[in-house]
Amino acid sequence: MHSIKHFFTALLFLILVSVSAQHPKKDWYQQYSVNDTALGIDLVNALNTTPQPANTKPVIVAVIDGGTDILHEDLKANIWVNTREIPGNGVDDDQNGYVDDINGWDFIGGKNGEVHYDNLEMTRLLRDYKVKFGTKTSKEIAKADRAEYKKFKTLEAIHTKQLNAAKVEFEATADFKKTMDAVINEIGNSEFSLETLMEYTPNRNEAKIGKANMLSYCGFLNMTPTELIKAIRHDYETLNASVNFQLDPNYDPRDIVGDNYLNTNIRNYGNNEVKGPDALHGTHVAGIIGATRNNGIGVNGIATMVQIMVLRVVPAGDERDKDVANSIRYAVDNGAKVINMSFGKGYSFNKAIVDEAVKYAESKDVLIIHAAGNDGLNTDEKNNFPTPKYENGALCSTWIEVGASNRDQSPASFSNYGKSTVNVFAPGSEIYNTVTDSKYDWLQGTSMASPVVAGVAALIRSYYPNLTAVQVKSVIETTVIKPIVKFKKPGTKRKKTFYKKLCTSHGIVNVNAALKAAAQIK
Repeated sequence: MHSIKHFFTALLFLILVSVSAQHPKKDWYQQYSVNDTALGIDLVNALNTTPQPANTKPVIVAVIDGGTDILHEDLKANIWVNTREIPGNGVDDDQNGYVDDINGWDFIGGKNGEVHYDNLEMTRLLRDYKVKFGTKTSKEIAKADRAEYKKFKTLEAIHTKQLNAAKVEFEATADFKKTMDAVINEIGNSEFSLETLMEYTPNRNEAKIGKANMLSYCGFLNMTPTELIKAIRHDYETLNASVNFQLDPNYDPRDIVGDNYLNTNIRNYGNNEVKGPDALHGTHVAGIIGATRNNGIGVNGIATMVQIMVLRVVPAGDERDKDVANSIRYAVDNGAKVINMSFGKGYSFNKAIVDEAVKYAESKDVLIIHAAGNDGLNTDEKNNFPTPKYENGALCSTWIEVGASNRDQSPASFSNYGKSTVNVFAPGSEIYNTVTDSKYDWLQGTSMASPVVAGVAALIRSYYPNLTAVQVKSVIETTVIKPIVKFKKPGTKRKKTFYKKLCTSHGIVNVNAALKAAAQIK
């Protein structure tokens, strides 16, 4: 039997997807009900008590993510369409530098395919360092390069530690999966009850081990066999990506894109295939913001008049700064008034180019909503790039950094926080919404909290189109609900704290109060 510690990633997946067999109401995060502990953003009351103004206008929200299924039954009516472009004619009709960009753009695709996996930024930086320093010792390094060499050796040690740990996890998970697959093959399918598993008599020794493993973990984790299978398969794929792509310095898929990566002036690369090979995350994010309301199917998005612009930038690995910068510029130039960015990383290759794009968005009155990250860390002390803080120390005035809260208002245990770097919290636990192929599922993370705020921002900007991005940011942050009790501090076992120690606004977004406050601004 493998040690439980080998399945921390599967446990994380359980937290992110399955959580428990007893999910809350599917729209709990849009409610505010003390009776059934659904302390969300109070959207339903907001829409019922704040009349829609006569001058309401649709708002374009750019979802910069890993791709979105634009044909999803509950999203397709609200996908942005570039009416200045003639579909499929192979001509850049609107002369914006992108051919047939009908619904957005894919900055990590090329003429012959799509980037699915990529390195972590740490791995890319390490690869560059190795080219620069090779096998030189510290004594062989010029005085001017010693500070950089020290960074290289520190990064190399961190990378080695992470890679070795991932290999151990991967080997253990692969062993478990092998015996689990033996059970699945003998039973004949991957969806069965605990009772079926208990009554089943294995034929082969591998299946006997698999049955014993599965029963043990189903009991320990309080999961059904189907949930366990889903978690382990996800864990296996995640660790495979980590070991063989994200942490492998010898793997570099940028040739697929075909640009000169180091030339930051090149912007018209990529293709118009905005779904990509894995659009689950981006589709969920898009649905939180703009799933079609009251159409009798699926779920309701937060924004009532919204168009989702799809920008594919995030692979199974870390996004690249050049792509992030160009996607922000594309969003701004093509009419987006809100940008959602549910991604982040601990290292930055070219912060300056992202800063310039963020400044451009700020100058064009565009609101940027960004997920704070899922490491239970204090971002006052640890970076989660991109950030609203420019290299000169100034802050972007149209940026909202978002942490994740639970349905009882407590901060999610995984959420990053920061007394001066995170602005608000929003529901990010057990969120049910759209995923690929017109399906729906539960996901969790600051990746879900961020589009909750982006949806609120889009709703306000559609109701009150004359408000500036700075005003909308202020309205959202000054109308939060401020819990007066202590909650367990994210990333700790027992330590408790107040929201005033976790974010600048001291609370959780409340759209009902925000809409009413926005209505008072003349």
